[in-house]
Amino acid sequence: MTITGRRSNCAAVCRALDDIYPMTLKYQPHQDANGRVIEPPSEYVSRMQSGPLRHWPGEVLREWLHRHPNNMEDYAFFGFEKFRFRKEWWELARVPGKEAFRDERFLENFENVEQRAAENQHDWLAHYMLREGTWNTPIVLFDNPHPVRSWLKKGIRTPYHLLEGHRRLSFLLGLKRLGIAQSRHALWIVHIEIDAG
Repeated sequence: MTITGRRSNCAAVCRALDDIYPMTLKYQPHQDANGRVIEPPSEYVSRMQSGPLRHWPGEVLREWLHRHPNNMEDYAFFGFEKFRFRKEWWELARVPGKEAFRDERFLENFENVEQRAAENQHDWLAHYMLREGTWNTPIVLFDNPHPVRSWLKKGIRTPYHLLEGHRRLSFLLGLKRLGIAQSRHALWIVHIEIDAG
C-alpha cells in the first residue's frame, strides 16, 4: 500500500472512530480498521500520562481504558481529566455490594466464582481470586456522597459507584459468601476535581 493509500485509510478509520466515540476519541487506544486495539499498553499509558490524563495511575489506564475502550463513553460526561485517584485499603465489610453496580444483574451472573472456576479451567481470574482471596488489581469506585440529579438519571449510584472491576467485585462478593475472602482489599477511589472558577 502506498503512503497516500495508508493516509486515506487512516483518515477513514479516524472518521469512523469519531462517529463511534464522539466524547472519548482523544482517550482511545490506537485501533485497526476492525476496531481491535493495536497500541501496546505501556505506550498507551505513556501517551495518556504525558497528555490529557496525567493524573491517572498507569494501572487504571491499563486495566480500564486500554482493556475496555468500548465502555469509555458510558462515563465521559464526568470529564476524565477531572478525575483524581487515591489508592486505599478497605476492610471487607466496607467494600460495597450490589448497590454500587449500575446494573445489579451483572452481579447475579458472576457471583458464583466457585462454579465458574470449576466449569472453566481457563477463567484465570476466578482461579486467582479463589486462591488469593482478593483481586489481582484494585477495582475503581467513584466517591459520590452528594449525588447530582443528572447523574442519578444516568444510573450513577451513591455513595459509591463501580466504574471498573465488575467481575472482580462480583467474584469478591462470592468469596465473601463462601467465607474465604481476605479481610482487606485495595481499591482506587475516584474524586472529581471541581473547577474553582
